[in-house]
Amino acid sequence: MGLEYLIKEALSMSSSNNYARKVNIKIVGVGGAGCNSIRRIHHFGLADYAHLIAVNTDRTQIENLGVGTRILIGEKITEGYGTGGKIEVGERCVVDPTATSILKKYLDGADMTFVLAGLGGGTGGGAGPHIAKLAKSLGSLVVSIVTMPFKNEGQGRWNNALIALEKFQSYSNTVIVLDNNALLKIVPNLPLENAFTIMDHLTSKIIKNIVETIALPSMINIDYADLRYIMRHGGTSTVLLGEGGVDNLNEVVTTTLNNPLMDIDYRGADGALIQITGGPTLTLGMVDKVVSGILDHLDNCTNVKWGARIIDSYDEKVEVTAILTGVHTPYVSEYGTVNKHVAIRSDLVYGIPLIQ
Repeated sequence: MGLEYLIKEALSMSSSNNYARKVNIKIVGVGGAGCNSIRRIHHFGLADYAHLIAVNTDRTQIENLGVGTRILIGEKITEGYGTGGKIEVGERCVVDPTATSILKKYLDGADMTFVLAGLGGGTGGGAGPHIAKLAKSLGSLVVSIVTMPFKNEGQGRWNNALIALEKFQSYSNTVIVLDNNALLKIVPNLPLENAFTIMDHLTSKIIKNIVETIALPSMINIDYADLRYIMRHGGTSTVLLGEGGVDNLNEVVTTTLNNPLMDIDYRGADGALIQITGGPTLTLGMVDKVVSGILDHLDNCTNVKWGARIIDSYDEKVEVTAILTGVHTPYVSEYGTVNKHVAIRSDLVYGIPLIQ
């Protein structure tokens, strides 16, 4: 059998790749910002992928949320009025045996848990890390996506955020840090609700791309086991999103690398999962060019896994999702501990991509 005949025979055979891999995903929003994220995420369609759970100490917000599984914690401690911005109160509410029992019931069985929280307040910063810890103790891969407060909210909330971030670092498999201050640079004139919708859309895009990477069929698969291996000791992570045309793959690489979610030095990443999605014209050589182009900018990346998916509707478009672990941020030292001396600085500009 000659090589040409072998190639012709292989190309004439249809692919039976019509399956979806079952991965139990739970998304937990904690505190005011986390619960607002759950509400907006629900409208973005992520309830089709995962079980949405909202946790808060504020009875009114939980009752008015209207989506997902809603859990009020610490009612005997706060009487349903929230923590007053005190992270120690948030911790007391979540470690209460009744709260722990309820949370364990809903968190159990998850392969992967996303914990969403705004830092600086009492519930997200106080209860959030312990929910991540509980999910991890139940065997779940825990990815925490946390948001730093606005600089003009004051040093007290900033200090709370740094304390909470250190605990998230300890209790999660990996932490993705976003920064509200980016909104001031990108959309300073948008109404507040619309501005936060952009951040929640970004969070939804991150989660959706990660989940689809491991849950949907691909020509070259990235499995849940691959994700777990690279993220198990991921420290701080980032997700880079990029796209372009098949006729300009260099642009695809450039847009991916120029769209960090915050002020991150991705060059030192130690792990990378790269998912390439394109149309029927996407070739193996094209995928190799994009993956190689990204890896050329990573100095010490020893754990790499890439996958490729074909979607007919993409036509000439190529989309990239790159999950990079072990990256350095201004908030975390080179030793993996939170930089508590990081103060609010007006000269720092944090950038996030706008996802259309």
